[in-house]
Amino acid sequence: MIKIAICDDESIFIEQIKSMIKSTLSEAHISYLTDSFTSGEKLCEKLKGGTIYDLAFLDISMNGMNGIEVGAKLRYYFQNKKTIIIYISSYDNRAKEVFCLDTFRFLSKPIDPELFKKDLLSAYKRLNEIQDDFFCFKDIDRGQCNIPVEDIIYLEISKGHKINVITKDTRYIFYGKLMEVFEKLKAQGFLLIHHSILINYYHIRQISYEKVLMSNEASLTISGPKRKEIRANYLQLRKNKEDDK
Repeated sequence: MIKIAICDDESIFIEQIKSMIKSTLSEAHISYLTDSFTSGEKLCEKLKGGTIYDLAFLDISMNGMNGIEVGAKLRYYFQNKKTIIIYISSYDNRAKEVFCLDTFRFLSKPIDPELFKKDLLSAYKRLNEIQDDFFCFKDIDRGQCNIPVEDIIYLEISKGHKINVITKDTRYIFYGKLMEVFEKLKAQGFLLIHHSILINYYHIRQISYEKVLMSNEASLTISGPKRKEIRANYLQLRKNKEDDK
């Protein structure tokens, strides 16, 4: 099931979009759920509560918080890079303003039903393609976060079942079990070098039998019992990478 947010301060357009979503996805036998919002502020309140949408239709020109501001908050404040954004506007000259926010499409009002159908199905296809590209968790301060797996340098567990997610620019913290995270990420090149440390192979700069140097200059110790296993897995990942070239 895909979760869709529709945000427009004109109810007539909300109903039109809902009708076109129903027609397109029902015909394609795709299950979905829609939530409608008549202001950017109401959508942000929903996001603040931890709700994550797969797809968002945002009207650019709304009273109060406009669609561009909502998109920026979605990307930067809520750290959500997974939600696909389709902007809608009566003014074509505003299209250039939105593509810095990793916008998927721009639709002009009045909305062409055939173009809408094409873009909605393309968005659904894209969602399936990026399913494994993001790591989702609930940060203890920011709430629900979706960050690209490739941005994660390493994860480290601390007291109280807190897991620290280290990226180039940000440190996130959430409650969880590192082994469960490892099961989710091991297919994407993550190595459990210690019972409390999980690293991203693609951020390794140097590796020895005892230590590994990461892209952020962090030097991490490989536990004794894991050294032989890690060495073998590292060499296999490197071989796979070279075979893919």
